[in-house]
Amino acid sequence: MKVGTERISSQQEELLDNARGAQRDQLAEAFWRIVHDIDIRDEKEDLHPDWLAIYEQKQQTVNRIFPSEVRREVESFFEDARSLDSQLRKLDLTKLRTTFLLGAGASKPDPSGIPTVKELLPQLLERGRRLDREDVTKLASFCEERHIDNIEDLLTAAQLATFSSRNPTILRLLNYLLYGGETDAGDRQVEMFEEVRRPRRRDVAVANVSSVAFLQDTLQVLFGLLASTMLPAEPNKAHEAIATFTKSRPDSTIVTTNYDCCMDLALEALQLSPAYCLGFSNRSREQDVGTARLVKLHGSLNWYYCETCQEVQCIDIRSTVENYKLDKAPYSVIAICKDCGGQRRGLLVPPLAMKFDVAPPLTPLLAEAQKGFEAAQAIIVVGFSFAEADVYISRMLSKSMQTNPDQRLVVIDPDQAVAYRVQRKFKSSVPNFDVQRIIRLAEDCSIALPKLLAGSYLSGATKEGPAARKRKHAAGES
Repeated sequence: MKVGTERISSQQEELLDNARGAQRDQLAEAFWRIVHDIDIRDEKEDLHPDWLAIYEQKQQTVNRIFPSEVRREVESFFEDARSLDSQLRKLDLTKLRTTFLLGAGASKPDPSGIPTVKELLPQLLERGRRLDREDVTKLASFCEERHIDNIEDLLTAAQLATFSSRNPTILRLLNYLLYGGETDAGDRQVEMFEEVRRPRRRDVAVANVSSVAFLQDTLQVLFGLLASTMLPAEPNKAHEAIATFTKSRPDSTIVTTNYDCCMDLALEALQLSPAYCLGFSNRSREQDVGTARLVKLHGSLNWYYCETCQEVQCIDIRSTVENYKLDKAPYSVIAICKDCGGQRRGLLVPPLAMKFDVAPPLTPLLAEAQKGFEAAQAIIVVGFSFAEADVYISRMLSKSMQTNPDQRLVVIDPDQAVAYRVQRKFKSSVPNFDVQRIIRLAEDCSIALPKLLAGSYLSGATKEGPAARKRKHAAGES
């Protein structure tokens, strides 16, 4: 079956309306009829995605309504609908030039086990409390009490606060744009910053501005420490499948927003050296020529950047990981630059709304990513949430799909809503866009990606759907 909104009959729309506010009997009839609709099963008509949402909301009620045999049939129907898009049966990646886009979800499955962006803030605040600093402790309590759980929001707010605290004019404009005037709080803040000009209050004002900048720097260091916990992570089945595919298709490109080196290690395990597309001061041009294009848009745990002399260095990740695991040498979040004596920091772009303001050396990688997208016939998106803070990537993909009308984009994410969100986004931004070009694969990437790259979804057995395959496996059938 195919989930979508292009071909929906009036009968299905009526059933859907009934199911949304249905009582017990109406709900039973709506689900019974939709599960047994031959046109939907034969893909002559789409299954509206709202059915999946309603089933999730009312699954317990549905289970109580139907006897066990019918309940299993309904469960099987919706499990198949959730996970497999019929377009996958026609997608033979061995014949297509492919680019991969990896987000945090690609490194979530074991043995990588790296938290997603949504899971990072509690860990950051926990580390902050250990510093026993009043400002960080208050900030942690504020976030917890108000259920602020997005690290991107926190770090962006800290960056904006630092910038505006140094410029009273910007602060005035922010208050005007947000509130239509200068609030009392805004007036007091601006007056305080203007006290810098008055000698008798200078120390107080400067101390406050400095404390905002110090808090931001503390959060950045804490984030660097948090990112360093990714160092021992091992590649999972998804990373290994991409590496194997890339070895057979050297024209592939891997674009990632992840700092971890799981993809790097998976490539090196197959004697593929990553071509990072970035110049390093401690490597010759010949050393930078790798055999697998790996574009790490937000930096990497094995890259360092000196803000003073602007040099970028790449360290050997295997020896660094080995020394870290054996406790022979710590991983340096901040180090000394040999060339100028300044501070070298890990070249990582924190989850910010204005990412490339803090890491200008990474800007050339945008062009490399765009090249990879536009050269591809298929783009495989793995664990990338299409968050607003990464809208620049969405725009690159949108431009690529406009340039290449036959290009396909596969979204691999257990949350099926991600694919539908992309379909709606592109439908509204790309003229005459065919949403069937966005192909949904709502499964764990460490399971789904190896099957996709091996061509398993092209086989006739795949048409049974995952629920049917599970039942056959349990019964001992081939």
